[in-house]
Amino acid sequence: MNWAVGILLVTALVTSVISAIIGMGGGILLLAVMFCFLDHGEAIPVHAVTQLASNSTRLIAYVEHIDWRVFRRFALGVLPGSVLGAVLLWWVGRAEASGPYLKMIVGVYVLAAPFVRQSKSASLGKGTWWDWPLLGFLAGSMALTVGAVGPFIAPLFARRAFVKERLIATKAACQVLTHFVKLPAFLILQSFDGASFGILMPLMVAAVIPGTLLGKRLLRYVSPKMFVVMFKIALVVAGLKVLIVDGIFKLTCND
Repeated sequence: MNWAVGILLVTALVTSVISAIIGMGGGILLLAVMFCFLDHGEAIPVHAVTQLASNSTRLIAYVEHIDWRVFRRFALGVLPGSVLGAVLLWWVGRAEASGPYLKMIVGVYVLAAPFVRQSKSASLGKGTWWDWPLLGFLAGSMALTVGAVGPFIAPLFARRAFVKERLIATKAACQVLTHFVKLPAFLILQSFDGASFGILMPLMVAAVIPGTLLGKRLLRYVSPKMFVVMFKIALVVAGLKVLIVDGIFKLTCND
C-alpha cells in the first residue's frame, strides 16, 4: 500500500500546483486518482480535508486579491445549501444509482459554460445580485455528494471577468467555505472515521502547501490572455471527466 500512498502524495502536490496557476482543475483530478485507491465514502471526506488545506493555502497566498463582496454573497447561499446537501448525502447513500445522473448534468453544464456567449454586463463584471447566493446554495448542496464543485462554480467567475489572481483568490475563498461545511455533516452522519487513515491525511495536507506556493510563483509567467485559454481548457477537461468517467461510464458499469 506504500506505493499507493506515494502516488496520492505526488498527485496532491502536482494538482495543487495546477490549481494555484489556473484556479481550478486540481481538485477534480485529485479526486479521480483517489477513487482508484479509496471507495466513494472514504475518498470524499479525505478529499474535503485535503482541498480545505489546499484552498486555505491558496486563500492566504492571494488574500489581497479576494473580492469580499462576492464572497459574502456566495456565503449567504452555502450555509442553507449545506443543509440540503446533508439530506442528499443521506439519500444518495441509500440510492447510489442516482449519482451518475447528477454528475452527467454537472458535466454538461461545465462543458457548455465556456461556449455560451457572454452578455455585455457579464463581460464588464456585472450581473444580478442573486446569482452568487444561488451559486453558493447549489455548491453547498452538491459539495457533499459530488465532491469537487470547483468546475461547477468556475464558469460564473469566468463570465464575470475574473482573471488570474482575482479569480484564483475569490474562488479559493468560496471553496474553503464549501469544504468547511462538509466536515460537520460527515461527523453527524458518521460517514467517515479519520483515525482509519492514519498518517495519509496529514501527509496529503502537507503536500498541497508547497504545491500551492510553487504554483503562485509560476503564475507570474502566465499572461491574462493565456490564463483565459488555460482556464477554458481546464473547464472542458473537467466537464468531459465528470460527464463521461463519473457519469456515463459508471452508469454503464452499473447496468
